[in-house]
Amino acid sequence: MATESAKNEIHLCRINTVNYPLFANLVAWRLNGEEASSTEACIPSDVPAAVRSALARPDYWLFTAVCQARMIGWISLYYLPKVGKYNGHGHLYVDELWVAPAFRQHGAAKLLMKQAETCALSCGAVGIRLYVNTENPEAQALYAALGYEGSSTAFFKEKHL
Repeated sequence: MATESAKNEIHLCRINTVNYPLFANLVAWRLNGEEASSTEACIPSDVPAAVRSALARPDYWLFTAVCQARMIGWISLYYLPKVGKYNGHGHLYVDELWVAPAFRQHGAAKLLMKQAETCALSCGAVGIRLYVNTENPEAQALYAALGYEGSSTAFFKEKHL
C-alpha cells in the first residue's frame, strides 16, 4: 500500500504539443476557478500555431507540477540575453507561476522555482527576474524565502495592445 507522502508526491512535466490540451484545461481552471472533469481533460484539441511556435522556442520553457496524475500548477519561463552589460548573457524571466489553491503550501511552487534555476543555469543566465503583485503577500513570502530581493529602483509597467 502506498504511503500518504508517495500518493501526494509532486513531479514536473514539460509542456509540449502532445500534452498541451491538458495544460489548456489547467489554465481554464485558473481562470474559471473550477477544475475540468476528467472527461473534459481527455478531449483532444488542435494546438494553435502560435502555441506550437512558442513551445518550439529554445529560450522558452513551460512546466507543470503534477500530483496524482493531475496538473496542479505551472511556471512559464523566458530567457532574454543582453548584449552589453552582461556580454551576451542575460536573465531568465518568470512570466507566470500559479498553483491551484488546494495544492499550495505543499512544495509545488518551490519545485517549479527550482526548475527555473535549472533552466537559468543551462542557458548561462546571470540571474532570474520576476514580477510579483503587491497585493499577493503569499507569493512575496515565497520568493523572499527562496532568496529573491525586492528592487526599489524598478517599476512594472504594462500596455495592452
